[in-house]
Amino acid sequence: FQNQLASHQFFENQLASQEICSSSLRNFQNQLVSRQFSENQLAFHQFSEIELTFHQFSENQLVLHQFFQNQLAFHQILEICSTSVRNQFFENQLVFHQIFSTSLRNFQNQLASHQFFGSVI
Repeated sequence: FQNQLASHQFFENQLASQEICSSSLRNFQNQLVSRQFSENQLAFHQFSEIELTFHQFSENQLVLHQFFQNQLAFHQILEICSTSVRNQFFENQLVFHQIFSTSLRNFQNQLASHQFFGSVI
């Protein structure tokens, strides 16, 4: 009877030992899954930082594009102003020439008139 009791206790101990091993294995597996989860969280965080960096790069590209568009617009405005100033200068030169020519004719007419009246007298 004692042998049966001892044998029964041995099997109970074997069963408890097997449950302990199974529990230890589950704990180890849970730790492994927890570690993989933490590594995945870190990788996701790094991916988010890379995504943010790319977004900032894209914004910088847009700002740079706008800068070059502004440079082009400024160059076009400068060209228009330069052309306008040049045209205005030539128009002023033409007006000045017309005024000078008219003044010269008036002076010549006055001189001829003075000579005419001087010869009449």
